[in-house]
Amino acid sequence: MIYLIVCITALIASGLTLFSGFGLGTILMPAFAIFFPIEIAIAMTAIVHLANNIFKLFLIGRKVDKKVLLKFAPFAILAALAGSLLLSVLTNIPILTSYTIGSRGYEITIVKVVIGLFLICFAFLELLPRFEKIEFDKKYLPLGGLISGFFGGLSGHQGALRSAFLSKTGMDKEAWELILIGN
Repeated sequence: MIYLIVCITALIASGLTLFSGFGLGTILMPAFAIFFPIEIAIAMTAIVHLANNIFKLFLIGRKVDKKVLLKFAPFAILAALAGSLLLSVLTNIPILTSYTIGSRGYEITIVKVVIGLFLICFAFLELLPRFEKIEFDKKYLPLGGLISGFFGGLSGHQGALRSAFLSKTGMDKEAWELILIGN
């Protein structure tokens, strides 16, 4: 039954992101984390993300601005590998503490703390009016790829981070959504 719930969630989330260009990791990672350890949930999210992006590339990939993609994607991919490497290192750190609620046991690990803090900080940035007005020149595409790729590899939230950066570059919405799909 768990696998059916996970598969249906992945299918629905993938369909929704076809229209938004992002959100797959935001929906899937927490859903997967309910049933699997956090590092497995992030890896599973990455696999679904890859399959979803390949599917989207076949659908609308010919419209991607290849110059922008080449300035952004290689850096994002390399940094995502570094982020996932850090995730695997953090996974090997012993449990910080554990507790029970009723008959269920829970563990607090450094991975959960780091990812939780990251999500809180990311949400907080979205609430700041100052962040709303920030704009980036396209010359910062490699840096945006590095930052979004690293934290995407660490937390499983690739699309939201890339959207946050690419939407601030002055490109029209369709252009940066296509970069998200192509990456």
